[in-house]
Amino acid sequence: MKNSTLSLLILTILFLNACKSAQQRKIEAEEKYGYLPDEVRNLETIQAYAEEWGIPEESLYIMDTKKYSDEIYSYEDENKRLTHDLYQWHQLMVFDRSDRLLSYQLNCTTKRKEDNWKWNYEGTFNQYPPKDESVKKYQRELKLSNISPYFKDLSNNTLSDRINKDAEIFIIVYWTIYNGRQSKNLIEEVLNYRKKYADKKIQLVFLNQPSVFIEDETIN
Repeated sequence: MKNSTLSLLILTILFLNACKSAQQRKIEAEEKYGYLPDEVRNLETIQAYAEEWGIPEESLYIMDTKKYSDEIYSYEDENKRLTHDLYQWHQLMVFDRSDRLLSYQLNCTTKRKEDNWKWNYEGTFNQYPPKDESVKKYQRELKLSNISPYFKDLSNNTLSDRINKDAEIFIIVYWTIYNGRQSKNLIEEVLNYRKKYADKKIQLVFLNQPSVFIEDETIN
C-alpha cells in the first residue's frame, strides 16, 4: 500500500509537470534566473535600463545588425563555432591595443552557480590585463577591428571612429534587458573591474542585444 501511494504521488507530479504550458515554464524560468518578461526594445527603454544599471552613456552602443550579420557569416566556412558564438546575446570580450583577443566568454559556456552566470570562474578578472585560455578554441583569430564598424553610439558614430587610441585594453560587453539579473551581474562585474584598475587605460563598450528588434529610428 505504501509503495502504491508513493508511485501514485510520483505519477501525479509527472503528470502535473507534463501539463504545464510553455507559458508557465517560461514564467518559472524568468523567476528563477531573474529575467524580465515582455521586453520593449526601443532606444528610450535601452537608455533607461542602461542608466539604471550603471552603464555610462558614452559607453552605450547599439548594433548595426544587418552589416554585423554579413560580417560574421563570412567566417562560417572557416569557423562555424565562431559564427554561432558571435550571435549569442551575452558575450564578454577583451582585446589589447594591438587588436589581439585576450578573453572571450559567452552565456552558453560560462559556469552557473545558484542560478547565476559566473563570468570570473577562471579568474580572468583577478589580473590586469584580464586573460584566460578561452580563445584557444577558435581557428580564426577574432579582432576588434572586424566588428567595431558595426557598433554605433547614441549619436550614430561607429566604435571604429570612437576607438580611444590611448587605451591599453578594450572590454566589450553584449547585454540584454530581457535577461535582467544576468545582464546586471555581467555589467557589474565589468564596472567593478574598471573601478579596481582605475589607474589603467581601459575603454568599455556595452552593446545592447538583440538590436535587430529595435525600432527603425534608432539606427540609420
